[in-house]
Amino acid sequence: MTDWQSLARARALDIPEEAVARIAPALSGLEESFAPLLAKLRLDVEPAITLSEAAVSGK
Repeated sequence: MTDWQSLARARALDIPEEAVARIAPALSGLEESFAPLLAKLRLDVEPAITLSEAAVSGK
């Protein structure tokens, strides 16, 4: 599992440590849910790293 505190510090994100600690369980849950799906992607498909509003809405 990802160490969200370390990740936020390493990326120099301006997020207070208390806020990261508060959302870390939800982030870990999402990571746990999506990791098996990522493993099912074909090798010639690159996963989206960021989602735009257009990508989410299908436009």
